[in-house]
Amino acid sequence: MIGVKDFLSLLCSQSIELRPESVPLGEALGRFPTEAIASPIDLPPFTVPGQTVKSPGAEKGRYLKAGEDFVFCGRLGPAEIAGLAAAGISRVMVRRIVNTGFLTAGEGLVVPGEDRGLEERFSPLGYMLMSLLSRAGAWPVDYGIAPGGDSVLKAVETGLKECPVFFVLGAVAAQMRGFFSAPGRELLCDGVAVEGGEDLLFGRLMDGEGNSTGFLFSITSEPVLVFFLYHLFLRPFLFFLNGGAAPDCMLRCFLADGLERGNGSPTGLIPVRLSAEPEGGLLAVPIPVEGPEHVTALIGADGLALLPAGSQYYGPRTPVDVLLFR
Repeated sequence: MIGVKDFLSLLCSQSIELRPESVPLGEALGRFPTEAIASPIDLPPFTVPGQTVKSPGAEKGRYLKAGEDFVFCGRLGPAEIAGLAAAGISRVMVRRIVNTGFLTAGEGLVVPGEDRGLEERFSPLGYMLMSLLSRAGAWPVDYGIAPGGDSVLKAVETGLKECPVFFVLGAVAAQMRGFFSAPGRELLCDGVAVEGGEDLLFGRLMDGEGNSTGFLFSITSEPVLVFFLYHLFLRPFLFFLNGGAAPDCMLRCFLADGLERGNGSPTGLIPVRLSAEPEGGLLAVPIPVEGPEHVTALIGADGLALLPAGSQYYGPRTPVDVLLFR
């Protein structure tokens, strides 16, 4: 079992070949350029008297010189799209969208819209991951719900042939460890010291030369913890694969209320709402979660407070890092 920072370092060290493709500028929002993009023209295209020089390479009266890089390899947002349009660029070379598959393993789960038996419950995981993965710039592929056993392994085998990244939720950890024992597969992480990460497995598939051809995560199927682990690990991993840095979503806040945890607990994950203090600081107000199925408690949450491992009590105004959900 490894720590949170070590696992993030492991994730960001992985790579896979994603073939580039040229897309119209109108379809480039949220995509990742394959390389820095230079302006083909001076901006503005004519000198403006009194214009402040913004770039070291630009002439007086201009803020960007032709041939100068101005859009880099991060994810393209509205500002980048506007800048590219101003430079007359109508197509962009980007990395192909990462097909990301996921499968839920477990009994007594049904998809919303299906008839539900007395001892069955609706699974929010499919719709939740579809929305989260789409927002991260991936192409989500839902492989549905498998009852367990060999059906899980067959679905994982199929999914990894079609998707370079695959998540299996709720599978038996021992069964997935056995999956990684086959030739051409490598288990890179067996457990992370964070709430819900005890049975988190992460590994890769390789070609004959040892290059990665696919990645597999095996995590819990408890909806609240899936939501947390996605933001903490899975979202950054997808950004890293695309050659972009993970979004800077961490804030330093103060706990509004005291919290008590068991002695020797791993890094704790607590959903919070943020509230501004008159002095300008930010308070993290803990949101009660009545068990790992209580996904409706996340409605209105602004982020996830990370509580250091080992402590038993965190008093009011204890400084904590908060990972934003945006």
